[in-house]
Amino acid sequence: MRELIFIFQEPGMIEAIASDPVDENNTGCPTGYADSSVPDLLVDRDANSRQPYAWMCYNFERTYPLVIWGLKLFMDNEKFNVPQADLLNVPLHVAFSWAYHHFVLQDNTQSPKHPTNGTSESYDYTRVVLSHALATA
Repeated sequence: MRELIFIFQEPGMIEAIASDPVDENNTGCPTGYADSSVPDLLVDRDANSRQPYAWMCYNFERTYPLVIWGLKLFMDNEKFNVPQADLLNVPLHVAFSWAYHHFVLQDNTQSPKHPTNGTSESYDYTRVVLSHALATA
């Protein structure tokens, strides 16, 4: 399972980069960021496999609801581990919701509780932060 790392720069640019911890030498051959068909979301794909491995938003603090729904509708076919958040096996929209919660809201809203079984499979920040983002839009 690939891992995501998030890089955030004020005022609202965010970049997520996927890597395969099993194959440390396979960094991919970038094609350059291109339109993803989701507003304010660019995607970079590996030139050989065409698999997305990096995503970037320039106005994430303002476009979060659009980005999340776009990720959920169009890029929900792979799950990731997010070591920064202690999340395992989550879809891309959940990882981006954690990033919004952590970087934009700066963890100032109430977080959902981890499931009692200790896995983060159903740990979903989207419900908490989407209501906050829509209220401030």
